[in-house]
Amino acid sequence: MPTTIVSLPVLPTNRPLRLTPTDVSQFVRLEQCERFLRFRLAERAGQKFMEDYDVTPQRITPLLSLSGHDFEEDIEKALGKHFRTVHYAAKASQDHNRPDNNREVVTEARKLKPGKTVLLFQPRLEVELAGWLLRGDLDLVRLERQADGTLLVLIGDMKSTVEVKVEHRLQVAFYNLMLERLFEKDGIAHHSIQMGILFRPPADPTPEEQIELQPLKDATKQTFDLDDAFLEIVADPQAYVQSVHDLVLSADSTARRVAQALFDKVPYSLSFKCDGCLYNEFCMNWSAEQEDLSLLPYMTGTEKEALRRAGVTTIQTLATLKDFAPDSKADLVPAPGREAQVKQIAATWPVGPRLDELVHRARSFRRSVRKDGTQALNYIPGKGNSSLPVSTPELNPNLVRIYIEAQHDYLEERIYLLGALVVACKDGTPVGRRAVVRMTSGPPDSAAKERKLFVEWTRDLVHTVVDLAVSGQPEGEKQSAPIHVIFFDHYEQRLMLEALGRNFPPILQATPPLYDFLTQLAAFDSPIASYLDEEIRTFKNFPMTCQSLQSVAAYLKFDWNTPHKFRELFKARVFDYLGKLDIDGVSEWFTRRSRFSSSMPLEYTYAAWGQLPKPGAGKGDVFADFRAVTKDLLTAFQVRRLEALEHVANSIQGNPNTQKTPFVLPDLAKYEDKANDLAHALHEFVTIERLVALHDWKTIRYAPPERRVLMGEALLVRYVEADQEPGVAKQNRENERRRRKREEYAAAFKAKNPDKQFRMNKEQSAECKWSPEGLRLRLRIECEGVDCDLNEALLMSTLRDGDRLVLYRRWTVDERLPVAEQKEFTPTPKQMLYGQRAELLRIVATKKDGAGRVTEAFAEVELKESRGNDYTKPFVFPAFNRPLEGGKLYTLDICPNEWYAYWCAQVV
Repeated sequence: MPTTIVSLPVLPTNRPLRLTPTDVSQFVRLEQCERFLRFRLAERAGQKFMEDYDVTPQRITPLLSLSGHDFEEDIEKALGKHFRTVHYAAKASQDHNRPDNNREVVTEARKLKPGKTVLLFQPRLEVELAGWLLRGDLDLVRLERQADGTLLVLIGDMKSTVEVKVEHRLQVAFYNLMLERLFEKDGIAHHSIQMGILFRPPADPTPEEQIELQPLKDATKQTFDLDDAFLEIVADPQAYVQSVHDLVLSADSTARRVAQALFDKVPYSLSFKCDGCLYNEFCMNWSAEQEDLSLLPYMTGTEKEALRRAGVTTIQTLATLKDFAPDSKADLVPAPGREAQVKQIAATWPVGPRLDELVHRARSFRRSVRKDGTQALNYIPGKGNSSLPVSTPELNPNLVRIYIEAQHDYLEERIYLLGALVVACKDGTPVGRRAVVRMTSGPPDSAAKERKLFVEWTRDLVHTVVDLAVSGQPEGEKQSAPIHVIFFDHYEQRLMLEALGRNFPPILQATPPLYDFLTQLAAFDSPIASYLDEEIRTFKNFPMTCQSLQSVAAYLKFDWNTPHKFRELFKARVFDYLGKLDIDGVSEWFTRRSRFSSSMPLEYTYAAWGQLPKPGAGKGDVFADFRAVTKDLLTAFQVRRLEALEHVANSIQGNPNTQKTPFVLPDLAKYEDKANDLAHALHEFVTIERLVALHDWKTIRYAPPERRVLMGEALLVRYVEADQEPGVAKQNRENERRRRKREEYAAAFKAKNPDKQFRMNKEQSAECKWSPEGLRLRLRIECEGVDCDLNEALLMSTLRDGDRLVLYRRWTVDERLPVAEQKEFTPTPKQMLYGQRAELLRIVATKKDGAGRVTEAFAEVELKESRGNDYTKPFVFPAFNRPLEGGKLYTLDICPNEWYAYWCAQVV
């Protein structure tokens, strides 16, 4: 392909600019990507740039296009039975270049008799508004003449979706203004225009949703006498009309600004939205030639523009912004002569906290893609702990890993395929593995099909775990094993949770161990799930732009052509992302097409089900790339995808400091599950509620404390004895003396009785008894290692007076190891879950500079001791209290909400 960089000229202002409402709707759907809008404006103005640049437009996925066409066709046939209709596209033999129907629409409106109604399908309007020549094909216009001569107009857009979106309403707002101008120009008075969206009923609505949707169903019946669609009448049309002016029609609109901007200055970024864009191949090629910052993985548009404003416009300029420190393999320092630029960027939101990470990524790109010898790391340093557990003979020796994927049918809004790979360990080595893959026999067009899929897959999965797991308990006792679930991203988990929500009671009834399995203490104090995309983003420094499952696994040398040639069978929209580019006479591989998504394109599945339409005679087959896939090949590919998940997970160093609490494996032959009474039912409710909240809390705690300060979730504090009120430091030292005395008694007992459990006698218990309860501390707030000053940290903090907090050491060690082998590490979320509780009394600023910025501050806290009985143990975790050490750095973190625990205990 050519290496000449294309730059589209500024659009002329001496004639009306052309645009369609669909263009603006797509612009909104693509997260208001201004470069997309510029492309559409350029093409409407007659500029040719795709073919000249040797790239092709990426059309909408054929199955989605077919679904929309079929939905519109079915609605048109149904309406034809009740009303007189005129179909303008059919009259023009579906000619794409047909003329407008302005005159015909006005004629139909003018000649309509009182009491009569007519439906106009696909009329093409072309109207000039505020210097714009707007053209659009309206799906449906309903004209009704009342007895008093008033013309009632309903502009309807038909969407094969189960919900109405903002861009849908915006599109009909354009049509509203266009039809108003047309009627005004031709003197059609006494009319009233409404805007509406006809869409598919959602799948299996709940009783609450049915009540909420009933007015839409009634509106469809009253207006069109239809039962198989919903009609939403836009309640606030003026708000969307105003958006039309803001985006296009006004003198300072977004579209006018984009039309007049230099092409190189139009902002854009590369992300998941690009997978569905016409022009993604152009942007990928253009970015590669320009070495644009957008090519860096996880670079947001806001961060990119912040760097550009600071003078960093290419990956090369970013890669050379910092160098490795002379005596360090990981630390970066400003490059000579660029100190002021680094300081400016470091103080800029939001790019400042990520500056070192982005420099590392830029250096990796230069080394891997440009191959210019740039020194780079294959990891991102200083990112804290992974959520992935390790399995060794000493730590989680019988760990069970479950890799999970779910595939979604967006036409039916249901799951059609579930897959899991169970890998069980013994003494830290995998000893058993089995894939559990289930797929519906056809499109999941009923709730029963999805429910059957989940019930059968869940039952098989629980049986597989019980079969493969190596118990950590002696024979005769309840089997147990630590279990960890691994998804590629949160999207997979969200799909499953939504489907489980639709089918939860039937699944529990059919697979009773599931509830008991997932609501044990092990699900609370240990991280039960990891997301590989987050792990990759946090710890890995891969150079490719689109870090999907297929691209990451391929980069890590995973063989996608075993046991079948999956790269060829699933090339379209999965493995078609690579291309070659000539830069300065050197040919190099680059990401030619945007493929951020890891999901399997639905066309392959419909091909396996035999649900694709046959190719028309004499016409091109838009489904040709998908037809070779069968059910067996699809299942085999899903198994291989699960193995790819395992391959990627194995490339990430797990957390050697977290010991997972084992799950008690269910006895499948004896287990029964039902709520025996109100207390049991409340217990179930609270357990599920807490599981979700604790997962969110633990996810944040995987980030290092310095990053949590920037997130507003924590503060770094130092305990200094001289800062304390009289008697506080003395009491703290006495508590420490008593704690150490207990350790001495325990060590002496164990030396004499290695096989017995240590218990103190009354005298020893009285001598060693201590409690942190009520001790008030004054902790100095610091910003050591944080990319902001104290004033900014306090402004960002969400900690408030009266909050219950976790007070924990910034650095800890594994005290089970000999002293010589102990190494400091960041505390894990599980350790913090059991950490010292404290209540924040207040934050006091004691010094400020001349500008009024805080330069010294203290957090005053009162220590608490968590208490709970066995019943509340899943909700309240007894703290492993430990007196504070003078001069040591600690963290103050938001505490997991314990209110549910006390509420549940009182109810029970």
